[in-house]
Amino acid sequence: MLTYRSPAEIIADKGLRIVLVQGLPSPWGQAAKTIFEIKGLDYVAAPLIPAGENREIVAWSGQNSGPVVAWADEKPIDRWIDILYLAERLAPTPSLIPADPLLRALMIGLSHEICGELGVGWNRRLQMIAPAMAMDDPPEFAAQIGAKYRYDSEDSRLAGVRTAATLTTLTTQLRAQADRGIPFFVGDSLSALDIYWTAFANLLAPLPSPQCPIPEAMRPMFVATDPQIRAALDPILLEHRDRIFAAHFRSPMEF
Repeated sequence: MLTYRSPAEIIADKGLRIVLVQGLPSPWGQAAKTIFEIKGLDYVAAPLIPAGENREIVAWSGQNSGPVVAWADEKPIDRWIDILYLAERLAPTPSLIPADPLLRALMIGLSHEICGELGVGWNRRLQMIAPAMAMDDPPEFAAQIGAKYRYDSEDSRLAGVRTAATLTTLTTQLRAQADRGIPFFVGDSLSALDIYWTAFANLLAPLPSPQCPIPEAMRPMFVATDPQIRAALDPILLEHRDRIFAAHFRSPMEF
């Protein structure tokens, strides 16, 4: 069971620690936490309060967002790929990065389409805040998120088509694997890409409340209504999400 410690406690800790967005299924954080757990890595966690000042965390890490991860005396990190490589370094087995260079490049490239700049998570964030950012005086929380994701109306307008293109690519890859009898996105075994997709799918079609207990008032925000996205969200993607979640994630999700 996830037990949060105070920011001061994890800053002073010398082991593996993570800052997670509290109360919401931030996919970057849920993916990182799940990767640690698959690898059997012990960690301590502190909460990041959404739209809060989080002064201790900001002073320590330079970030007012989650996840933030730190190991021993090393500098805190927040980029998804840096967190993945740290986990691989601390626990090489089971590896979630293919050893074959071509498969590794494919896995990292497709993961970037989900986790990276202008990826699925990025584009859905733009869509989520678009109504608030269209106001004459956007609320502070939306302005903060807009600054982080460099909100502009053109990127927001393109968010749906970009997300749909990524979903179509993921579907093509998953179907090619299924034709080989392989139940994973890349290679012959579980990779970080399977974990990332499972976590980020909650920004498109969230798991039911028993598995993903989002506050009901906020759940509609996590459901993609863009017709381009809905058309591209092939059932095979959600079937894959459900299977990976059942096998590798905590249920219910803890945040």
